Amino acid sequence: MSRLMLYKNLYQYEIDCNKKMLAMLQSVPADRRTDARFLQAAAIAGHLAACREKWLNFITAGADDSQTAWWEEQCELSTLPDRFAAVENRWTEFLGSLEPEQLPQNFDFTEADGVTYSLPLEVQIEQLAGHALYHRGQITLLVQQLEGKTEDTDYVDWWWNTCRKADIQAQSETTAGG
Repeated sequence: MSRLMLYKNLYQYEIDCNKKMLAMLQSVPADRRTDARFLQAAAIAGHLAACREKWLNFITAGADDSQTAWWEEQCELSTLPDRFAAVENRWTEFLGSLEPEQLPQNFDFTEADGVTYSLPLEVQIEQLAGHALYHRGQITLLVQQLEGKTEDTDYVDWWWNTCRKADIQAQSETTAGG
């Protein structure tokens, strides 16, 4: 599998994890949603969306002209499904438009403080994947403490249920057709 295909595959895994993360947050009993841990978990989920939004703006435009903060003091759970759906569509389109030779190329971006940085595109794609894993782990722990229902977001389980099944189906269709 090429590195670009790997990144596309990892992003499909992230989309699945986002759905599970949102379901976990929504499973927290209503009487616990004012608890500081729930507010923290929702803020972390909002931070994940903000990172994907802001970094795609940096990569494609060289700057982030949105008013989105890296961290919101309060993030309303009800806003997250649509927000994730929108950013997932944008990232899927972006990754679909990439060519392998673009991965090692640097992109320049200017932070709000006016400082310009340069970073290989591939490094930022890898960073975002690892960053999401880290924060989803935090959310899972907080949801568990609040007696919400946690979901398995292990990559191997996703691969087994998604990629492996697709491979088996493709092999079956090839065998049946040939």
